[in-house]
Amino acid sequence: MNRIIELIGRFLKRYSIGQRILIVTVFIGILSSIIALVVWANRPEYSVLYTDMDPSVAGKIVSELRDMKVKYQLKSGGKTILVPSDKVAELRLKFAEEGYSGIKVTGYEIFDNAKVGMTTFMQRLNMRRALEGELMKTINQFPEVKSCRVHLVLPEERLFEKRKKGSASVVLYLQPGRYLTEDQVRGVAALVANSVEGIEPEDVVVVDSEGNILSRAPEEEKALGSVGSQWEIKHSIENRLQRKVKEIVESVVGRNNAVVKVAVDLSFDRIERTVEKYDPDNVVVVSEETHTENLVSADTSNKTNEQHTRENVVTNYELGKAIEHYVGEPSRVKKISVAVLVNGTYRTVKDGRGRETKQYVPRSNRELEQIAALVKSAIGYDKTRGDIVEVQNLKFDEAAVEAEKQYFIREERKNLIVNILNKGLIVVALVALFFILRSLLKTTTTALVALPGEVGLKAELLAGAPAEAEELPPGEKEKAEIAVKELEEKYMAKLSPEAQAKLRAKDKMTQEVIRFAKNNPEAAAQLIRSMIQQS
Repeated sequence: MNRIIELIGRFLKRYSIGQRILIVTVFIGILSSIIALVVWANRPEYSVLYTDMDPSVAGKIVSELRDMKVKYQLKSGGKTILVPSDKVAELRLKFAEEGYSGIKVTGYEIFDNAKVGMTTFMQRLNMRRALEGELMKTINQFPEVKSCRVHLVLPEERLFEKRKKGSASVVLYLQPGRYLTEDQVRGVAALVANSVEGIEPEDVVVVDSEGNILSRAPEEEKALGSVGSQWEIKHSIENRLQRKVKEIVESVVGRNNAVVKVAVDLSFDRIERTVEKYDPDNVVVVSEETHTENLVSADTSNKTNEQHTRENVVTNYELGKAIEHYVGEPSRVKKISVAVLVNGTYRTVKDGRGRETKQYVPRSNRELEQIAALVKSAIGYDKTRGDIVEVQNLKFDEAAVEAEKQYFIREERKNLIVNILNKGLIVVALVALFFILRSLLKTTTTALVALPGEVGLKAELLAGAPAEAEELPPGEKEKAEIAVKELEEKYMAKLSPEAQAKLRAKDKMTQEVIRFAKNNPEAAAQLIRSMIQQS
């Protein structure tokens, strides 16, 4: 390392002050550019942690991120928070564990740090806050719910006064594209009512983030009667049949190549019918009566007696009959209508230029008939009931899907190109830096080692080695002397005044040593032997 610093110092001494400043500035600029490029290429990629947030909630999340020493960015006026992509999942899990969005929902933990000497009012307030927090934790576990707020109204109990009923309000912030069914809304109301003493389900109001009332008032329930339940039954049957038909059709035509719609006509009339049927061929004896009379007549004059017997039989007959009592339950299926739209197939063909394209091929009538037969079997088709099954083949409009697909392909290709360019620029910068340093070191070594030696060697050949010089012809010797002087002047011009002075002093010293060795060979040999022995 010291050798490299020494070489760099000796290299810089060859130039003037202005040249030194220029060389150092260029070197620092190149090094700074490479460092900036490496930092830019390795900068973290940010992804959305939460969006459309309340400013107070966003402030609490930012405070926690700052405490955790996690880098973040704010957009949309502070409503959107971005964090490094590799930490999004971890941070979302952490905030979800704390009760969503960095707000630590406090439940019964509020009593862990209870202070001595709290007033009754503070105890009641903490109890209500604990109940609200526990209900928020439970409701936030629903997959459709992003977050919620619960407000309880618990009237104060007073002596000799009839206890008043409480009430509750629940605000639900749902996930985008999700909704709650009527049963789920009633479930939320029942959860709150059964968790807090003195609150009935009809006293719980459930609203969404836009202020729409999701729960129904008791008066509305009475007004609707059974209409709501009838609609839910109809909707449930249609959805079940639709899923069944879509599964069997998509197994034939492929996923996302079929659209199925089912309409069910239900009868909610309750029918009671009693039928009596008589069978004339089946005669049954119901009852039979027999009357017998015995009459005795006496003739005293002739002294004769006559006895008469009379019998009367009465038989009652009745025809055989069957009594049938029929009770028809509601939600009876009167008619089923099914509409199935299937897409065709595509085959790959080559155009005149040899490019491969997809050509639409409609399905044959035989395929449509087979699909219709499968649909009829799946829904329990009944011709006498008037069921309808329609299967049609039309080309689907996939322009939007194809546009989205091409968009994602372009984005992936763009990200790939950006990554390749980043890595390529780093490699090019490192290679350029390597060659620049190599060129600088090579120039320094050549200038400080090879060139002065060459000049000294030429000087030695001319000044201290007449034997070799005598071997040259007279004209060649003069040319060599001129060439050496030009070479000396050329390289001396590149050096700074200080370097030139040191080089001249070094050459002069070298010439004196050579001259001393020539004039006193024995003394020079003795000096060399003593130096070898001391080393």
